[in-house]
Amino acid sequence: MSRHKTDFIKTLSKEPTTRVPLYCTGYPDLEFINNFVDQYNLKTEKIDLMLNNKNYNIIEQMGFNAISLWDFRRGEGGYNLNDERRVDGWGRLYKGEWYLWDGVFKDEKTVQNWEYLNFPSKENLMNLKNFLNRANVNLEYVISLPGLFEKTWQSMSFHYFAKCLKKKNIEFVKRVISFFSNYLKTLIKNLQTTGAETFLIADDLGYKNRTFISKEMWRKLFYNKYKEIINIIHQRKQHIIIHSDGYISDMIGTFIDLGFDAIQSLEPSAGVNIFSLFKKFKNQICFIGNLDMSLLSFGTPQEVRNYTKKLITKAKENKCPLVVSPSHQINIKCKPKNINAIIETTKIFK
Repeated sequence: MSRHKTDFIKTLSKEPTTRVPLYCTGYPDLEFINNFVDQYNLKTEKIDLMLNNKNYNIIEQMGFNAISLWDFRRGEGGYNLNDERRVDGWGRLYKGEWYLWDGVFKDEKTVQNWEYLNFPSKENLMNLKNFLNRANVNLEYVISLPGLFEKTWQSMSFHYFAKCLKKKNIEFVKRVISFFSNYLKTLIKNLQTTGAETFLIADDLGYKNRTFISKEMWRKLFYNKYKEIINIIHQRKQHIIIHSDGYISDMIGTFIDLGFDAIQSLEPSAGVNIFSLFKKFKNQICFIGNLDMSLLSFGTPQEVRNYTKKLITKAKENKCPLVVSPSHQINIKCKPKNINAIIETTKIFK
């Protein structure tokens, strides 16, 4: 990957830029891509930026400056049960394509003997390395990583996770957290050998208008482990973003204390008021997102333009580093004209 410092990387570093960058939260739904390509006559024959059957030339042509890659969080692993259910590498229970909100990490022996969480294969890592080597400076790639909170409660089930906290069986919860933390640290080091330099922790922490657990409990369980992970990345002068759906306004100060370079999603429909956060935190952390999926699905292009202008203007007034982005992955419900309105509006600002 080129060492050229793009506006996206400068913004993560809280450096001044000529333009506000745009971030795509992951490869959009194929149906949306097809609709956008048809509507805006993009060139699909250009395929030098193909990875895992996804054409990133299209993302570049759309006008985004960065995108998340979600394909390198783990390798294949898991097993089938005899009642149409299966267990994946994280220890989560599924039936068909549906997660059952249950997991198999219920005792120390299961965690200690777990052999189904595999790293991405050498072949997949080599594919990523080759892809990053031929990537150009117009599009940055952010490697998505599993989050410790999400994977801990999913592997246990939220009911059992909460039960352990209530009955003060915190040592077992910490054991599960350490298991995933050790995996994540090794995964990052493997990914760094491919040339990956920017990472995103995907760790949903919030409902609407509240977090899953208290800030104090989260700090007690996860703070030190995340500090170790962030240090691995910052030691190489690389960047790390924290993603969380839901209400996370009360967690921003903790993310800053930990040293995260940016926070992504900032979901307005969950109660996140980004404009209050701009005033409170100024340039202490980069904000990414806040274009709500309901606006992009049901709003008009003019409403999208107006909100995008307000977002950029208020960030500049408060000297806040900002990357404009949908709050979530672009899906078939999003109108191509609305996504294009975000991109065109952002690009006119200097």
